[in-house]
Amino acid sequence: MSRAVIVKDGRSDWRIVNMSDSNRVSAFAAGELRWYLAMVGGFELGFADAVDDTPSIVIGLRSDICPSEADLLPAPAKGFDGFSLAITPNRVVIAGDNDRGVLYGAYELLERVGCRWFYPTMDPADPEVVPRLDSIELEFGTYAVASPIPIRICNASSFFFDIDPIAMKKQLDVAMKARYNGMGWQCDHRTPVGDQYRELVETGVIEAIQKRGMMLHGPAHSFPHFLPNELFDEHPEWFGMKDGERVKQEIGGRQFCWSNAEARKVFVDNAERFVLESPAISIFCTLAYDGGPACECPKCAKSTPGDLVFQLLNELIERLQVSAPHVMVETSGGYNPVHEPPQATKAHDKLRVVWAHWGRAHDIGFDDPRYGWLDNLETWRKAAKGGLTLCMYYTDNFATPWISAPYERVIEGDRRYILDKGVDAIYMLMWPKGYWWTHSLNHYLAGRCFYDASVTPRELLRDYALTYFGPRAGPLLLDYYIQWADNIELPYRVKDDSRPSDRAMLADQRRRFIDPAVAAVEDDIVLSHRVRKVALLHQAAEKLTEAHRMHDEIEALRAAGDFDAASALLDQAKTYTDDLIKHMAWLADLDLGLIDRNEVPGFMTLTIKHWIDKEESAIAARDRNVKPRGFVAIDSIPTPPSEATGQW
Repeated sequence: MSRAVIVKDGRSDWRIVNMSDSNRVSAFAAGELRWYLAMVGGFELGFADAVDDTPSIVIGLRSDICPSEADLLPAPAKGFDGFSLAITPNRVVIAGDNDRGVLYGAYELLERVGCRWFYPTMDPADPEVVPRLDSIELEFGTYAVASPIPIRICNASSFFFDIDPIAMKKQLDVAMKARYNGMGWQCDHRTPVGDQYRELVETGVIEAIQKRGMMLHGPAHSFPHFLPNELFDEHPEWFGMKDGERVKQEIGGRQFCWSNAEARKVFVDNAERFVLESPAISIFCTLAYDGGPACECPKCAKSTPGDLVFQLLNELIERLQVSAPHVMVETSGGYNPVHEPPQATKAHDKLRVVWAHWGRAHDIGFDDPRYGWLDNLETWRKAAKGGLTLCMYYTDNFATPWISAPYERVIEGDRRYILDKGVDAIYMLMWPKGYWWTHSLNHYLAGRCFYDASVTPRELLRDYALTYFGPRAGPLLLDYYIQWADNIELPYRVKDDSRPSDRAMLADQRRRFIDPAVAAVEDDIVLSHRVRKVALLHQAAEKLTEAHRMHDEIEALRAAGDFDAASALLDQAKTYTDDLIKHMAWLADLDLGLIDRNEVPGFMTLTIKHWIDKEESAIAARDRNVKPRGFVAIDSIPTPPSEATGQW
């Protein structure tokens, strides 16, 4: 195959020509090229101001590329944030359809020489995948790609609540490299939202977003910032009613009174002020406080939450049409307290809806007629006149298992639905913070698949295993991940109620894949560290399913009437599950992004030990009845996740 030789034996006569040097994103892209190529080939390419006969990497907006170089390019792909790439003996041309496309094109070229960005650089022992090569060679050819989905938001875990600029910059960097084009921000409820935005500016987070050409989406669950609870004493009638009394927007309270015209006006005034003072906001997504029911006053009761919240947002859009017409406005649908679409109020033509099915099992895609919420989704899609954003929970461990799997099936099914129905936005929610490594594989698979409709999750998974874990451990762990991806119910059963066949599968996987992978890279510090993370999670999976085995045996003893043996084993189970919780806390304390420390004493303890007291009562009552078991239903958990953390 013919190849362009960019660097050979640590030397090069190539240089980089940025033909859109006044564009900050193109300038950043040129800098990224120079930085990573220097790490790969050991030689730092120089910059030049113009094209001549010297071998050059020419980069910039397609509209700025000079005709001689533009003639080398293929036709642009249809879609959004696209780029075209041409590789010839003495020219590499990277042309973006917009500024984000320029940067995506730069990352495409770097990936062709072996660079990969699967995880944010939050673990100092786990660096980016950047090969060290004696020569950098690129195969001749042309390539063009664009996304069929214009808006692709990453709501990374560090963008929730407390502002951590170091983690935020690392996560937004890897989000852009995974081909997301915006960052979702969930504000904190304890600090004025304007102060939080200014902190994002002062700490350089906004600058990091803007130099990549990314959008900022948020501040999400923020209604109480725009009608503050501090107004309650003076205007209780503006606030929601519960059991005949007005209450604040807080845990155990209600949403503010959406039928009150004065309350809506104050909300709109404050929301408009925030938008005007926060120019980096591209999509002003404002949502009711998380988990709070709607007001129960007689006037609100005459309407529906959907009608009332659409009325509120319609009034806001009318205001912003004059003062900030470039800002998109979005609110929630399919998510309590606005589960059903409005019955009478038509959405403003520019009102976007983010549709969220929290607790969705990732066994079937939106395209599957068996999907239980399909009718609701379709109704909301038709009601959202300004566009629909699908909130994806592939990377949310409140809604998915702690030890997850590659969600290949659901990513492909969801993508088919999105392309078929013309859905224009996805929103990848990553939470809680301590699962950042566990989350990132599905974050990467989804980002790449929703940008480039021609790639499959399996292709990306294969590349991930072989490049991240290396040629010796990679094939073993590829087979391991394929087994989990093909048996997508396994992670749910590992968390909630495994079967003997699941426990046998885990033991077999340890023997065939995990232990050999650990041994294969024991002489490589970086690769062994990466494989160890997989091994630690697999060990946790086996420990979780051992608790299920004990539960099975206790039930069998009780059903047989052997209550003394059941009681003795239950005592062992109490000790075992206590030790298991300590083990999960230890995993969290490793700070490797495997387990969230704050979740251990709450949801995790509840899930691991929820059956202990029930079995103790049944044994004491000499009850031989054993009910069929299944997964722990999301709605059986008494406290919404946001309330468990004291957040909205």
